[in-house]
Amino acid sequence: MADQTCMVCGKAFDTEKGLKWNHEGKWFYFNDMGCRNRFIGNPKKYLDPAPPAQT
Repeated sequence: MADQTCMVCGKAFDTEKGLKWNHEGKWFYFNDMGCRNRFIGNPKKYLDPAPPAQT
């Protein structure tokens, strides 16, 4: 049962089977170890995404 979407890859996953990481007092859940590691390497990229480019 998918109950959350990974903020890194966009895939739906079950939080009981995914991975989690505590960042600044808040728990974040990830689809797999690769997504968790990408978040750890650059959390600002996923927490404060750049606004879409205007054309």
